[in-house]
Amino acid sequence: MPEKKIIHYLNQFFAGVGGEEKADASVGFCRGAMGPGKGLEPLVREEATIVGTVFCGDNYFNDHSQESLQEIVEAVRREAADLVIAGPAFDNGRYGFACVELANHLASQLGIPCLTAMYEENPGVEIYREYKNPKVFLLPTSQSVTGMREALSSIGRLALKLCRNETIGPAAKEGYLPRGIRTITTTDKTGVQRAVDLLLAKVARQPYATEIPIRTLSPINPAAGVADFSRVKLALVTTSGLAPYGNPDGFKRYRNTEWKKYSIEGSDGLAKGEWEAIHGGYDTRFINNNPNYAVPVDALRELEEARMIGELYPYIYSIPGVQASVSVMQRIGTEMAKDMKANGVSAVVLTST
Repeated sequence: MPEKKIIHYLNQFFAGVGGEEKADASVGFCRGAMGPGKGLEPLVREEATIVGTVFCGDNYFNDHSQESLQEIVEAVRREAADLVIAGPAFDNGRYGFACVELANHLASQLGIPCLTAMYEENPGVEIYREYKNPKVFLLPTSQSVTGMREALSSIGRLALKLCRNETIGPAAKEGYLPRGIRTITTTDKTGVQRAVDLLLAKVARQPYATEIPIRTLSPINPAAGVADFSRVKLALVTTSGLAPYGNPDGFKRYRNTEWKKYSIEGSDGLAKGEWEAIHGGYDTRFINNNPNYAVPVDALRELEEARMIGELYPYIYSIPGVQASVSVMQRIGTEMAKDMKANGVSAVVLTST
């Protein structure tokens, strides 16, 4: 029997517990492989056995991450696992977040390698890159579950190398997504020679790869200025996490992935006690005391009354903008803009913290 032991983590759907109606399912454990683990097991059988599967609802993990992590750590420690595999999560953001948080926590707490996989635009990828944990590896997958076979194949190949304690090479060689970790290696060529070789290859339009890749964002062309504010329908957007008191939509203080619209129709200003800021990156007491600091409804109503602006859109757009991944915020910005255009909004005041 293979010596190495693997624990596999799944969400409620892939564990067969249920769909979205079971997203609040708490942490569970089952002996052996479940769901995708059944397909993964023969791929790693040469070196390891999936001794157990830990599963959890997507919402439950996000709402009770510390309790979930503690339970999973205890299960992994109890089974004396040598490797933890999480996912694949594909384009499921909540699942991806859980996989990366779990992998980073276990690698840090127990010192064991962890392997996960998901679509490159999954918000979990940005968190993975932020952690830069050398014991965590994230493999790219297709956007949907139709790529399950390929995803399991990639996971199986890298899992075997980890179980054999082989040295894992750079991302470009092994196939996992880079984390921005720089390592020291030896080479036969000096830095000058390597730089000249790269330059000559680039000029000759031949394949080349930099030794220190730098991630860049796509350039954003600014919109044209507003010529006459008295003719615009103006909307308010905030990343302060402003929400009706009680946080009815469940904003998260960190790494929130959803935005909301809240009505301000008929309001001359936002009243203390009716609104609160859900955000983990600043002292929210000031906004809780005067929500108009987050979105200046009071001041803009005066400008509207004076006909200095055409119309204040009767909804505010809000999200907690703390530790958010670029891909998530790009999606949210696109969704907000689409909604605004559909409702005739022609200008925006964006307030941050």
